[in-house]
Amino acid sequence: MKKLSIAILMSTGIVGTSFAVPLIDLDVGVGYINLSPSGWVKYKGTQVDVKDDLKLGDSNNVNAYVQIGLPVLPNIKLEYLPTNYEGSGTVTIPFTFAGKTYTTGVPIDTKLKLDQYDLSLFYNIPLPFITPRLGLAVKYLDGYAYVKAPVVGKGKADVTAPIPMVYAGAHVSLPGIPIEADVEGKGIAYQGNSLIDIKGMGMFTLVGIPLIGKAYIGAGYRYQRLKLDDIDSLYSDIKFKGFFGEVGVSF
Repeated sequence: MKKLSIAILMSTGIVGTSFAVPLIDLDVGVGYINLSPSGWVKYKGTQVDVKDDLKLGDSNNVNAYVQIGLPVLPNIKLEYLPTNYEGSGTVTIPFTFAGKTYTTGVPIDTKLKLDQYDLSLFYNIPLPFITPRLGLAVKYLDGYAYVKAPVVGKGKADVTAPIPMVYAGAHVSLPGIPIEADVEGKGIAYQGNSLIDIKGMGMFTLVGIPLIGKAYIGAGYRYQRLKLDDIDSLYSDIKFKGFFGEVGVSF
């Protein structure tokens, strides 16, 4: 990461201007992730399997982050991860969701949309070859799940909640080697509820790029688990996991 300044290039036509902001580090990245759901959910009815009963498939989405490093103050990382799981099929075992009962043989369409907004505040602990990170985070969940069938209609559950978490991570790099590794985890557990969000990534890096400083191409794996025990009549133990690719730059 390039220290002490951000070089920002602004141009209109062929006329350009640049300026620097002292003592700030800036990292930005964008990725593409495939997440597969598994587990169960229960909302004003019976427990249903998200794949066998609700027929939900994978979510493939673009996600992004911005990270700002300031002197003395904790680093700030903002992340956005939209997910959209959809399915369709025929009911094989009767179940009730959101007060509506879906019987055997009924065709259903289902959807789980869950947008995740993360704010993490953390400090780096510089050590030789490895930089641990410790701090706090808040994940804001915003979404809904529904089951829809002819005649029966749509049963829907809304999900909206800010969740405070503990944050920890580590970055590993060796001098002169363009391969680096990064791992990051956030989580909390209380009164039968828990949320875990972990990801690890290998990175190929390029340094000394004018106006940027450093760029990387990475690939890794992400695991999330959302366990709820009677949050507004919603119960769940759902896992989301899969591979992702990512590119980013450090100013």
